Amino acid sequence: MNAKKMSTSKPIISVVEACVLLQLSRSRYYQLVQSGFLPKPLIDERSKRPYYDESLQQKLLECRETGIGIDGSYLLFYSPRKKGTAPQTKQKQKMDPVVRDYRETLESMGLEVTVWEIQEALSSLYPNGTNTEDQGLVIRKLYRHFKQK
Repeated sequence: MNAKKMSTSKPIISVVEACVLLQLSRSRYYQLVQSGFLPKPLIDERSKRPYYDESLQQKLLECRETGIGIDGSYLLFYSPRKKGTAPQTKQKQKMDPVVRDYRETLESMGLEVTVWEIQEALSSLYPNGTNTEDQGLVIRKLYRHFKQK
């Protein structure tokens, strides 16, 4: 792990910020806290919210970097996934090829939208379907729809 990348600058951080710092999901974070690998957060008496002070943040980082927990157990961490490298699912294969073409066209126009966002936009813009519409007009309407957001 890069020490600069994982350094902290706040006196206290929330559990969500700790998860981001450790590059873990919240569910995995809670598993590791419950197992005793990671230190438990402090609890604010007024708000009852968990937080980590600077010393506990350093312990969190040490656990992540070394793979040795505060209980002395060992754990190997996988490298976090890079964005856009998620495995393909069966649902993606079942997608309408027209919607995928819309997505590719919109991406070439500089928009980053998902197939699901396009399907939602199509259902709101064209409740009766796009069968009778010109594909160029549909793309233009989709582009305007996403640019207004």
